[in-house]
Amino acid sequence: MLLKSKSCVIPKLFHKAVLDSPMKLSKSKLTETLRKLADGKTVYQARKVADISVRRVYQVKEAFDTTGEIPQIGKDVGRPRKPFEEWEIDIIKKAFEKYRVSADTLERLIDRDYKKHIGHNRINQIMIYLGYAKKKINKDIRKKKWIRYERKHSLTAVHIDWHYFKGTWVFGVEDDASRKLLALIEDEKESTDKSILGMKLALKHGKIKQCISDHGSTFISNFTDGNSRFKDYLKFKGIKQILCRIKHPQSNGKMEKWFDCYNRNREAFDRKEKFMYWYNDLKPHRALKFDELETPSQAFIRKMRK
Repeated sequence: MLLKSKSCVIPKLFHKAVLDSPMKLSKSKLTETLRKLADGKTVYQARKVADISVRRVYQVKEAFDTTGEIPQIGKDVGRPRKPFEEWEIDIIKKAFEKYRVSADTLERLIDRDYKKHIGHNRINQIMIYLGYAKKKINKDIRKKKWIRYERKHSLTAVHIDWHYFKGTWVFGVEDDASRKLLALIEDEKESTDKSILGMKLALKHGKIKQCISDHGSTFISNFTDGNSRFKDYLKFKGIKQILCRIKHPQSNGKMEKWFDCYNRNREAFDRKEKFMYWYNDLKPHRALKFDELETPSQAFIRKMRK
């Protein structure tokens, strides 16, 4: 059985050298875009002229190279989208509710788990139809590759921090090398005692060499006697404390990224243990061996010092 999507038509970008664009394009802008390319500019630079996507720049150039003419701008060039099929919706619904990941990651997981292939663009369309995703108006263009600074072996260093989310204080301990969440505490307030407890839980995974934190009061001071019980605990355990630069959250960016994941997904699970299992053992992490859909728990074992 076929189901019609809520939006059953998508623009066909080229049809008989005709360009359809939802933006207010003009022939002069397309001409200037092609001129930028001819002058040796990158597609990322050329796209800014007409405020169009990189993909569309390539299509404009392909149409011009094929016909020798600037693509015309028209409206009546659409074609019906292939209706969503029940089996597609069923698989995507099951896969998303299990993994809660983006369309391109879901594409790989569906290939692996169901031995069925659905393109990530179609998956994204169905996710929007099901209410799992929102239509993006503007896509971010990453001009430079991320340069990741991370330890080679598991437990060489951990990142810690407190985070406030909807009435709950959250403390996390994340392994730098594998991104595995080693400890998670949810409490009504942040405290030195709970910070120490979090480190005790993390140490159950093995000996930790370094602990990276900000200058939060629970990490560097104690309100009762002026000493840092947390710092003393780390010293007792032979863990070196590394403090981030003041007013520089990027120094502890891995925790900032993890807290964003926590905010978006925690409420889908009734217990924190289920959330931790999803994050560590089900969800592939892009910073790891993504082609192999590696999870933090798998990377934690792989990166253990031998």
